[in-house]
Amino acid sequence: MVRFRKTVIAAAVALSALALTTTTAAYAHDLALKRVASKTSTASSVSWAHYRGELADLSPKTDDVYDGARATAVMMGLNHESTFRVTIRGLKEEAVHKKYGAHLHTGPCGLDAEGNATVGGHYNTTPTGLPPVVNDKTEVWLNFHVNSDRNARATAIVPFVPDGGERSITFHEKATVHHGPGVGTAGLKLACLPLDVKKVVGSE
Repeated sequence: MVRFRKTVIAAAVALSALALTTTTAAYAHDLALKRVASKTSTASSVSWAHYRGELADLSPKTDDVYDGARATAVMMGLNHESTFRVTIRGLKEEAVHKKYGAHLHTGPCGLDAEGNATVGGHYNTTPTGLPPVVNDKTEVWLNFHVNSDRNARATAIVPFVPDGGERSITFHEKATVHHGPGVGTAGLKLACLPLDVKKVVGSE
């Protein structure tokens, strides 16, 4: 298991770099993970997701700092832990030296026919029936600071692996503020990108 974990982590680092430099990143990411899983002698599973492209505009009637921006997102999950890395490029000039927040949300990224965001609430791991616990361990919080080149990067490591299904990373108008056990806010949803979580199962 230790060898498998080190191999997967090394693959994640390499593939994250690859995602920023080549248009074949998604294919290479998928192929490399399948090879890692097929060669291991320990039963394990790897979950992963990758996206590279433009952000979907959730507020098309207004101008905001995300208009025209592009992003790369990579998620790697091994057993009970996940690492998320998001890189954003081409933010508006007024975003420079400011902080913003992004989170993993339920629901697909985009707008419906009426122009309403299809993005749901935060992906939260509080067990059903209990009061929601809202923090950076039960959810994926990706706060980031925009540099002078109008780019930003955020990383989050969480003690869970999200289920598959329609997910999105949604970008907000402000940085995340934690108000207590059940509340965390970051303002309006302004942009998003789709995140299709997949799983590769290791052999016995």
